[in-house]
Amino acid sequence: MISPFGLPPFDPSKMDPKVLMKLSQLVSQLPPSQVTRLQSLMHNMMAGFDVTKDLAEFEKELPPGFRENLLSILSEQAQAEQEQLHTQRPIQPLAAQQGEFLSDELDVREARMTILRAVAEGQLSPDEAEKLLFPS
Repeated sequence: MISPFGLPPFDPSKMDPKVLMKLSQLVSQLPPSQVTRLQSLMHNMMAGFDVTKDLAEFEKELPPGFRENLLSILSEQAQAEQEQLHTQRPIQPLAAQQGEFLSDELDVREARMTILRAVAEGQLSPDEAEKLLFPS
């Protein structure tokens, strides 16, 4: 599957919560119309449609520096994954451990549990977890 911006595919459920927060903040800087368009492109891509042309057009319309910031954040995630491989076992969401497909409501619960596990394992401070669980 082709990833947005020519990047390797990634699984958000396996992302470092700090990096996920930065990614969320970056995307929130986009105008609502671009966020909606990005969501549509991602939906179509996940449905198996070829969105290469639409994605290239969308990328041209991004604010200056957006792509560079995105690459920086994702390289930070890659570095965090490498460190995690060498230091301890990665945090695996409960759904991945059990091989189940959960509803949206349970996915939110699982995301919260992942953040709480990160706090319990010392990978995330309680203050950082609070910011992720209760964004302002």
